[in-house]
Amino acid sequence: MSFVIELPNRTGQGDPESIDSSGHIVLIGANGSGKTRLGIWIEQYHQTKYTVHRISAQKALSIPEFAQLKNLEQAEKDLTFGRHDKHAVVDRKVIDRWGNTPATFLLDDYDKLLSLLFAKSAERDRKYTEQSRQAQTYVPVTDAPIDTIVKVWGDIMPHREIKFLDGKVLVKKTDDPEYHGKEMSDGERVALYLIGQCLCARDNSIIIIDEPEIHLHKSLVDKLWNKVEELSQSKTIVYITHDLDFASSRTDANKIWIKSFSGNNTWTWTEVPDEDSLPESMILEVLGSRKKIMFCEGEAGSLDATIYQIAYPDYHVIPRGGCEKVIESTKALRNNEALHHLGAVGIIDSDYRTPEEVLALESHGIQTILVAEIENIFCVEAAVRIVAEHLAQDPDDAVRQVTQFVSTALTNELELQITSMAERRIQYLLGAFSKSSNDKSGLVSGLNVTLEHIDVDRIYGECKLEFDKAIASTSLDKLLRVYNRKSLPSRISGLLGLANGEYKKLLVRLLKSPKQQAVVAALRHYLPSLP
Repeated sequence: MSFVIELPNRTGQGDPESIDSSGHIVLIGANGSGKTRLGIWIEQYHQTKYTVHRISAQKALSIPEFAQLKNLEQAEKDLTFGRHDKHAVVDRKVIDRWGNTPATFLLDDYDKLLSLLFAKSAERDRKYTEQSRQAQTYVPVTDAPIDTIVKVWGDIMPHREIKFLDGKVLVKKTDDPEYHGKEMSDGERVALYLIGQCLCARDNSIIIIDEPEIHLHKSLVDKLWNKVEELSQSKTIVYITHDLDFASSRTDANKIWIKSFSGNNTWTWTEVPDEDSLPESMILEVLGSRKKIMFCEGEAGSLDATIYQIAYPDYHVIPRGGCEKVIESTKALRNNEALHHLGAVGIIDSDYRTPEEVLALESHGIQTILVAEIENIFCVEAAVRIVAEHLAQDPDDAVRQVTQFVSTALTNELELQITSMAERRIQYLLGAFSKSSNDKSGLVSGLNVTLEHIDVDRIYGECKLEFDKAIASTSLDKLLRVYNRKSLPSRISGLLGLANGEYKKLLVRLLKSPKQQAVVAALRHYLPSLP
């Protein structure tokens, strides 16, 4: 279902404005900027046209000893409207669900959520029993939301096992006795609550989440919401946050900066550029991780981090900015006696590196991808074909157009690319300088030895030959192996009928969709194999 989501006119006057709702939405703003009240406005403005389910930041996280067992209709109405009788209607939700104070009301519905989860399982079991009796043979068992929660929980919290039994939530830590869910930490309880709320929200609904990062460790936030988005294909999530790290992690979302609230449903707001992102702290990431560590280039929420997090689910991915920081961090962690057991690895762009340099880096646990820049991996033939098929276009024609465009673009700046590659290789050779003895003559001698290995004519010729071969091959993948230009994904958007920059966003969305396996398989050909 396609939603038309609107916000109050940014000028304070006139009709509401439609915003890009092709993906999820992030409302960002400082404390006191009116974010929560804008969330309420969105709920009340849209709930007569769509199903809207809002989760406030003020919520009780107390898990009951036993969930009250109800039938499915009762449980759904209780969670959605705050009551299940004939008065359970949208017009009364602000009273019955929000106590007539939607901005400050303490939402206390954990018991209602658990009742609905158990009711959905009971309904699944009832239908399964009927089907089995009629078929008189094995019938595949579909997952109820509880089954999905157990699987998701195992992915994001591998050190905890959760199960639902006879109206109770039970948890077991590795090698420790089982205990009741009410003894879980705040982070664990809110994770269960948020996953359950999003799974139980009706299909084709808008879910509004106020402070989605609250109580959650930074190492858990991205994993949880990536998985929730993957499981919410028919739903649009509107996040309300003041955490820029969280906002930047929603790479394919439309981000809106809430500047101020003037009362009378008047907000000052503007769209946030896609490039905005902030780095995360390495120490917090390492301490919060239960998995092996992977360092990559880019910042929190960057394309690098998004791809590697999905492509390498057994690793905790930490962006470190430039390649030098990745190399430095990987070596430091691997050489630290107290932390080397984390099995740190690094992944960097090939970025004009010679085979000799690649091998040297591999000895330190640092791998290179098989394209010049991580952005290029979105332009490889396999990725172009997937996007073309998704858009119901001819994949062969799309690949031909993209190949011709990339080849022409490279040819137009060939001298720049050749000299840039040569420059990078000369810099690498200069990095091998060392004095031959501990005196002035040792410095001179060492420099002379280094310079003797730098033949500019030979290096230039070798680089030119690499580019000439790539262009002559008419192979898109070979062109992307050497062509160093970050803007390529944005520049090819128009070739597939997309707005500038939309190609990359669409592919990120496909990475979180049922097509994820096909996209990851396509990209893995250009990514290193890791344990």
